This record gives sequence, structure tokens and C-alpha cells, in this order.
Amino acid sequence: MLAAIKGQRVLGFSVCFHFADLKVAYLDYIASDPNRSARGIGGALYEVARDDQKKRGARHFFFDSMPDEPGPFVLPENLRENRRRQAFYERYGARPVIGTAYDEADIPYNKGVHTILMFDPMGDPKPLPRRAFRAVASRILLVKSGLEQDHSTVQKILKSVTDDPVRIRAPRYAQSGPAKLPPLERPIDVVVTASEAPTVEHSPFKGFWERPARVAAVRRALEGLPVKEYQATRWELRHIQAVHDRKMIAFLEETATRIPDKRILYPEVFPLRFPERLPRNFEMKAGYFCNDTTTPLTNQVYPAARRAVDAALTGAKLVADRTAPWCYVVVRPPGHHAERRVFGGFCYFNNAAIAANFLSARGRVATLDVDFHHGNGTQDIFYERGDVLTKSLHGHPGDCYPFFAGFEDERGAGAGLGFNRNYPIRPGVDDAGYLAVLRRAIRRIRAFAPDHLVLCLGIDIMRGDPLGGFFVTGNGMRMIGEVIGREGYPTVIIQEGGYNLRNVRRGVREFLAGFSHGFQQAGKTTRRRIG
Repeated sequence: MLAAIKGQRVLGFSVCFHFADLKVAYLDYIASDPNRSARGIGGALYEVARDDQKKRGARHFFFDSMPDEPGPFVLPENLRENRRRQAFYERYGARPVIGTAYDEADIPYNKGVHTILMFDPMGDPKPLPRRAFRAVASRILLVKSGLEQDHSTVQKILKSVTDDPVRIRAPRYAQSGPAKLPPLERPIDVVVTASEAPTVEHSPFKGFWERPARVAAVRRALEGLPVKEYQATRWELRHIQAVHDRKMIAFLEETATRIPDKRILYPEVFPLRFPERLPRNFEMKAGYFCNDTTTPLTNQVYPAARRAVDAALTGAKLVADRTAPWCYVVVRPPGHHAERRVFGGFCYFNNAAIAANFLSARGRVATLDVDFHHGNGTQDIFYERGDVLTKSLHGHPGDCYPFFAGFEDERGAGAGLGFNRNYPIRPGVDDAGYLAVLRRAIRRIRAFAPDHLVLCLGIDIMRGDPLGGFFVTGNGMRMIGEVIGREGYPTVIIQEGGYNLRNVRRGVREFLAGFSHGFQQAGKTTRRRIG
């Protein structure tokens, strides 16, 4: 069973059967809080369930669903909801098996409700052989209802399967196509790490959070786009030491050798009092240098975080040297929650802040964070500096992580007073509302007149993200990109959050389409001289 848990509340769960000998899985049950249906919990659980089963060796995924067309076993008032569900599953490639008696049989476990059997090939293009389907159907009926193969209901279904391979219904729900880019003067410059999806394992019960599949989704978003790819080069530790506490860096480096393979260390005890007292116990140091209980430590964390920093600095150098007018940096793990002396939120080193600090030696820098969660790490690092302007649009910290930072009255201190601005937004904002706040932030960036912009891109602002609460659409992501791109600043775009993989695939593509178009328009109006 996989569950999505917040605090002590279960927001959703899924239950699967794994048939190892058949190399298939059956999704028995999936449910999410009906009061949070727009939050993407169900979608995230479905993604994680199929990923989990695939890792266990399953090649195909089956489950029951309600019919979406009129028939003797369908209540007309349920058709609209059934079609919505079918459209949802079809987005993942799952469609009904047709040409069998499965949807007509009186199956005991359905308690009088007739369902159709769904088939998700999980990316396998090969057709489903009749023999394999019969074996799967028999197993489902056995484990769910205790019906042996010689039972009349089982025999009725098996004998009805005459097609080989089995027929799967053609797609019938229109899908919005990928964003079309305007004609580009040059390819999109993309920086990737030497290992794009380094393993940062964590409990599967928190599995839709930070996971390697996010990078694979970004890769899908870039398919078919004109891309010039750069591999990240290795950078010296001094760039990290310039923004992070050396003791924290040393502790994270130590995790690479002190934590055994496959072990996960979670912070447990925190220095609410006497924070100047660094414990000698290695495991207790996790709480000393972390600000939450959900950020895992393994022996893969430090090398993965270093690779992410390398990618961010490589992108910053490309822009600083005018090799690229702007670039998109694909990193994992993210970084904007990592403060000067503490990490958290699955962020270990602040990729964006390290890139911004590097660029600050070449002029004024603005950072703009459009992730759903406040960029508390970037704020903390530059809070007393006036050469780097920090701006963050995010879910209101009264409701959203990191809760204790991101309020509007946090304006900087000392030399940085007035150079930090937060735009907390209550959950539920749509495209128009988000763009209105963004334009306010852009006007202040324009007044600051930066030489470079570092943008923290979060796809979790889109509707349906399990960790978000905004209703931004794919079209909204394109408009957000265009508004920022039209400013024409030499820009380093660094990937942060986004936990609904379908959103990541569309959101990244739409944003880059909008930014590309806006940036080209900025060049045509010669607002600034770029590169």
C-alpha cells in the first residue's frame, strides 16, 4: 500500500497486487480526499503506484474502472463522472480492454456493479497476447473473489477472448498537444548534470515528492525541441562555501562515507535552544543542520547535490560569458530551500543562490522564484546584501511550506534592507491572478535594473500538483514564461519543484515556449543589448 500523508492526516492511498510470476500488477484500490480533488493527490498516487510496480518487475498494469458509454449496466447520471475518470487514465496511456465478456459478467467482488478492465502498458509498445490476458484475468478473479478457473464466470470471460492480441480501445479523449515554439533564432541552451537522475532514495510512503522520475519528465518535455545541450563541468568547493556554512558542508560531505548503502537517515532532534552547540553524535547532526523531518540523507545525497551545483554554475558561466543569452538548467535535487547553515525541503545546496553569487561578481543580480513554495534559502543567504535582489511568489506561508518564512513584511536587513520582497498568495489563484502578482514583481525588478536574472522555476504552481494549491494552467505557464522573457535579461533558469509528472512534461515545455517567444520579442524591440 502507498499513502500520501500530511501531518497525521491520510490524504489518499492506493493498494496493489503484484503478480511476480506473470510480471503484471493489479491496482485494487485508489482513493484521495474528496475535498482536495483538485490537488492532484490521486494522480500522484497513480504515478507512484505504477512506478513502484515497474521497479518490482511488472511490465503491465491492470485495474477496474466504470464504463464511460451508455449501456444496460450504466446509470446515465454517472456517465459524466465516468468519462472524466477515463480521460484521466487515458492521459497515462491506460485504456479499456474490449471484445471480452469481462464488462458483462456478474463478478462477485464488484457487488453487482459492472466494470471494465483497464490496461496500462506502462510504455511498452508491444501488443497484449491473448494467453497473457487470460492468465491475468484468471488471477484477478481468483485473488479478488476466490473463483477458481473452472468457475462458470471465469470460463465465460476466458472463452469470450478470441482476439490475439487482445484489443485495446483506441484513444477517444482529445489531448492537448505539445506547445509549439515560435521560430527560434537559436536553439534552447540546456545544461544537464553528468548523471541526470542521481539516486536520492527515500521512503516510498513519501514517494511522489523528490524522485528521479521528475528528471525523466523534463526530458520528455524537451523532446522535439531545438536544444543545444551542455554537460555540467566540475566546479571547486569554494563556490558552495561562499554561500553555505562550512560546518554544514562538511557534514553533508561526511554522509557520503558514514551512511551505509540503502540506509536512510532522517533528522529527528532539533536545536530549538542552544543552537550554537554542535553535537558530537553524527546522527544528531542531521537535525542540527536540517529544518524539517522529511528530508532524507543517504550516501548519495552529497554527490548528487554537488552535481546539481555544477550544472547551475555551468549555466551561469554560459550566460556570463555570453555563450548563451539564456539557458535552462535541469537539476536534481532542487535547492531553493537550502539556507546558509541549514538544508531542508529536499534541498541540500542552494543551486540558484550559488549561481547568483557567482554572477554578482559581474554586476547586479536579481533572483525571481516562481515555485509554489517560498524560496526561504535564497532569502536567507542574501537577506543582508544589496547587490542581489530576491523576489519570491509563493503559497502563503500561513498555509504552505516552509510556514515560518515568506511573509510580506520580510524586506531584508542591514545593507539588504528593501532588497528582499515576498508575494505570498492564498491557495486557489488562477492564471489571471498569478500574472497580476507577477507583473508587480517584474516592475520592481525592472527598477533594480539587474545585469543578470536567476529564475527558480517551479511547476508545482500548476493545477493538480499534490504539493501545490494554485490553479495555473498550461497556457498560464506559457504566459508566465513570456512575461519574464520579455524583460530580456541574460537569464539562468534553474529547475526547482513540480510533483505531478504530467504537469512537469507540459509545464516545462509551455514555459520554455513562452520564455523563448518573449525573449525574442525583447531582442526585436532592442530594449536591451543582449549577447
